[in-house]
Amino acid sequence: MNPLLESKLNELNNAADYECWYLVKQPTAFDNICYLVSFLEDFKAQDSPGNLQDYIANKIETLKTIKPNVDISNNYRALRVAAFFGLITMTNTKYENAVITDSFKEVTLRCNGEYEKTGLYLDIIQRQIEKMYISSSVDEEYEGVRQDYRLYPVMLLYKVLVELGRSTGNYSISMPEYRYLVATTKTFEGFLDTLLLIKLLRDDSDATTSFEQYRSKFDNRLIQALKQLSTLVVERDSISLNEDYIEEVAHKVYIFEDNPNIFTTENYLGFLGSTKSLFELEKFEEEEELTIYENSTRVKGGMNTLLYGVPGSGKSWTIEKEYCDDESRMERLVFHPDYTYSDFIGQILPNVSDGIVSYKFTEGPFTSLLKKAYTQPERMFFLVIEEINRGNAPAIFGEVFQLLDRKDDGTSEYGITNVDIASIVYNNPNKKVRIPSNMSIIGTMNTSDQNVFTLDTAFQRRWNMRMIENTFVGHDYARTTILDTSVTWQRFCEVINNEIVTKNIRMTSSEDKRLGTYFVRATDLEYHEEADNNDLSEKEQIQARLLNYRFAEKVLKYLWDDAFKFSREDIFKNTIYKSLEEVVNHFNSRSSAKATGNDRLDVFKEEIIDAFLTQDLIDSTVE
Repeated sequence: MNPLLESKLNELNNAADYECWYLVKQPTAFDNICYLVSFLEDFKAQDSPGNLQDYIANKIETLKTIKPNVDISNNYRALRVAAFFGLITMTNTKYENAVITDSFKEVTLRCNGEYEKTGLYLDIIQRQIEKMYISSSVDEEYEGVRQDYRLYPVMLLYKVLVELGRSTGNYSISMPEYRYLVATTKTFEGFLDTLLLIKLLRDDSDATTSFEQYRSKFDNRLIQALKQLSTLVVERDSISLNEDYIEEVAHKVYIFEDNPNIFTTENYLGFLGSTKSLFELEKFEEEEELTIYENSTRVKGGMNTLLYGVPGSGKSWTIEKEYCDDESRMERLVFHPDYTYSDFIGQILPNVSDGIVSYKFTEGPFTSLLKKAYTQPERMFFLVIEEINRGNAPAIFGEVFQLLDRKDDGTSEYGITNVDIASIVYNNPNKKVRIPSNMSIIGTMNTSDQNVFTLDTAFQRRWNMRMIENTFVGHDYARTTILDTSVTWQRFCEVINNEIVTKNIRMTSSEDKRLGTYFVRATDLEYHEEADNNDLSEKEQIQARLLNYRFAEKVLKYLWDDAFKFSREDIFKNTIYKSLEEVVNHFNSRSSAKATGNDRLDVFKEEIIDAFLTQDLIDSTVE
């Protein structure tokens, strides 16, 4: 077992019962708690109310006769939950001395005292549960075990689910992950450690059993409260973000993280009992002084565009011809499985000066181009990400993922807090980071790629998808013949691609296996006669032959090893040429037969050769 998981197990073993996110053993249904508070309010309004416990018990019995379907706990100590929900404020340990809050009065006004009609105040339920705090003075008297906890538990849970969703595409945790890892997190800043432990636990299929031995110790009652949040789906074995609220929750996390110190324990209780949402923190943002760059007229229209198509369909060509061919306004990079957030955004690296080692943030391509775009508002800049699906794109983008939501002018809808980026781009670590309207991001991906990362729906939704058609219209070398044959590159592609799409019974994703019109370069088609010129030196002849070999080594290899891997007999004479080596050698005139011209085509079946040499189907639209 990983040492970090073992350390967590030791922590759980030494922990006291309920040293976790915990309310009370009493029911937490919001409507029932509201009825108890209404009884408390009536009790306090009497001159000589008597005993609170007896008074509430009598009120419950009376209510049952009027509303038999309303089930209320007869334990007056459930008022403790009312304190967590901000419906009362405890001034001491006696419930009869509690103060009725504005939040409860707001609920009563909404439903006219018919608290079972929760549909009239669902937004208040959501608001109050999201404002719960562990541990305020409401909770930290329980044998002292939770006094080290200082966090808004719902916000920590939101953060964990959002980050997991962005990195894996699954906005969900298992119940053991919640119980032992999430619900034992003591501060919001601890979410990184929690995420790491979740990953380690998922990688160790046997470790969950070891954690389950402590189940009775960490039977979290907070779960019952969480079930009342519309943003969450709480099931027997898991907790997930409701897919209809993913964007809303992500924005709430952003607002919360952007204002980490607005409400402290000292002023928390007053805030909990108020009618304010935790996310009204947004209103406390200070107006930032506009810089010279923000006062300038900025080019608009920045967008996120994802170009997709078969290999060689011309995605990179399209970028150069239709978007930008000025390298000074571009940052081009390639995603791959080992590419990381640090590679993309930047990272803190050691710097040695005069023998003294210091550490400074070194920007990655995203941060570098962002700075150019921000400081040159009159020019449009392009971040080009080739093979975007060959890396774990949501994880590589990290919190920058939030910036991909754009306003109509191209500016990021929401900003993020990132001290390192802000220091580089704005020279102000406190400024929120946004993609300006003069910066576009263009990604490319081959639809035929295998063994690559899937781009989840949440990620793709933020991009304009554009299919690059595999066409010869406007193609520069469509009518160029292949070496010394009479077959043009266009005709070759037409025949092969027709075979690919019509013989798809035995081929997976057959359409995506087609040859792209730009699969080869014009130079790959050229025939170099020097290869057989005995008047030249042997070295010169060899160099010419190598140039003539390029087509076969690229195209025939692709057809043999990939496109027709499971159906080579559809196009090749595989009874004669039984290996790729034999096919390539014959085509390249390296066999004893010394094939030249159309004789090179003998590696293909007769019907394929006939199709190659039939010219009447050539696309007349080619210029």
